[in-house]
Amino acid sequence: MNKFFYLLLLVTGLSGGSVAAATQTGALLSTPLSDLRSQNSIALQEYAGKWVLASFFEPNCSWCFRQMKAFTRLTEKCSHIQPVAIGINGNRQKLRKEVRKAKIKYPAVVGSRALLDVVGEVPATPWTLIIDPEGNTLATLRGYHPLEQLGPALACE
Repeated sequence: MNKFFYLLLLVTGLSGGSVAAATQTGALLSTPLSDLRSQNSIALQEYAGKWVLASFFEPNCSWCFRQMKAFTRLTEKCSHIQPVAIGINGNRQKLRKEVRKAKIKYPAVVGSRALLDVVGEVPATPWTLIIDPEGNTLATLRGYHPLEQLGPALACE
């Protein structure tokens, strides 16, 4: 089965079909974000060619912690997926602590005001934007989704 079918399954089966507005995708991808592990800046456009799971998290969120762990396991199985943890509602120190605690192996950044202006209100955490390899924001996932659901839906079995 092709990736589009899997994404369709993911969107309809996991997120209830909630599709994010793609009108500001360029601004989303080009917004510089401060890396939580260094003083460097990154932008989501650096991951062009991969499926990006831009997942918003906050300190002391047990569901966010579980989602980060599931995404870490997903990256071990699936090289065409690139999660990015985006920390909100906490200072840099608290966000770094969460990233260290989850032992994630993928990029973690601070969700800047500019990024939040582009994506709008984050309804709850974890909240994940699914961005296709061409840079289009296709869907959102609200809440925690276990590896057992994500893997098959994203062609990572």
